[in-house]
Amino acid sequence: MIHDILAFFVNLLIVDPLQGEISKRLADARAPQAIIADVRACAEASLPRLADRAMADPTWVLTTTMDVWSGNAAPETVLSSSSPQCDATIKSARAYLESRGA
Repeated sequence: MIHDILAFFVNLLIVDPLQGEISKRLADARAPQAIIADVRACAEASLPRLADRAMADPTWVLTTTMDVWSGNAAPETVLSSSSPQCDATIKSARAYLESRGA
């Protein structure tokens, strides 16, 4: 029960803003829908792992939330460092953005 509530807040405060920012930047750069869908799927798949991390380290939730909302952390960096399974997806999205100068 507590895990589900925490997962909801992690999704609301961290995953959704990260996913939204990365998707917006990719859409603005006219990235293929496959890259945008991969980022979205990766972010959603990382939620259970992020909720587990939040249960183990509540301070991480606070600092990450503040970094995300204040813009002190690049969304792709936070997602990649928090969810290693997303690393390849984030690298391809980042490479696309860099190739477009975005």
